[in-house]
Amino acid sequence: MTTSLEPTRQSTADFLAMRHVFDAQRWQLTLSGRVSGGMGSLFGGAGLAAGIVALERATNKPIVWATGQYLSLTKLDETLDLEVILPAIGRNVVQGRVVGHVGDREVITIIGAAGARPAASAGCWETFPAPPPPASCPVIPRHHETESLHEHIELRLARGSFGFSGFGEPSTDGRSLLWARMLDVAHDAAALAIIADYMPSVLGNAFGRIMHCTSLDNTIRFGRLEPTRWVLCDNRMEYAGNGFGHGTVQLWSEHGTLLATASQSMIVRDPAPL
Repeated sequence: MTTSLEPTRQSTADFLAMRHVFDAQRWQLTLSGRVSGGMGSLFGGAGLAAGIVALERATNKPIVWATGQYLSLTKLDETLDLEVILPAIGRNVVQGRVVGHVGDREVITIIGAAGARPAASAGCWETFPAPPPPASCPVIPRHHETESLHEHIELRLARGSFGFSGFGEPSTDGRSLLWARMLDVAHDAAALAIIADYMPSVLGNAFGRIMHCTSLDNTIRFGRLEPTRWVLCDNRMEYAGNGFGHGTVQLWSEHGTLLATASQSMIVRDPAPL
């Protein structure tokens, strides 16, 4: 199971305030403001993070990859019941899913694998973008007045614009760079899933104006985790059309280690169509 990468900070499991119902395969998450996206519903990355915590605790193994499918919106103060199902338990790898319900309504389904194996070889074929350091980058202002997850995350813009608010200067290649850090939380695997969900901000950067979207899915695949004060999000918008869009993000440590890659598809909404 993934241990805290920064011992002085709490784990994402503690931050989410997840609690057991019966055993390690059943959890509950109260949908408070700190896990919302500021619009009164669960922040998608927080839902995926909860599924990662549940899978790691149920298998006692580190997560390898996970994907979340978002099926229904939630409201504050609702209780999300999470059940872990492990249909394939191997010696080194366990594959499972986490099904989240609010009452009789299925809200989110997370599928993933956890495990560890001896490494015969290792390598990374992506290149660290080498952006300006966080201290040299402007802080992205928060754009929600109500309590939300965003109060617990600091974002700094290293390249492009933040497409949800229009902060910054849009790049011409559909790519933006954000430095992110969770202020009181160790950057464990679940925290990286939360940070990766800022990738859709690159949608507005690609179009050169404020854009809105709703995530349909969210997938994250993990590289080598290491302690890092900041996480660099190399966001890339790949395609938008027919009312949908697809994008990816690479998550790097401040030392240039590839921590994870993530992707998602989204419903694209233009608040001011041309």
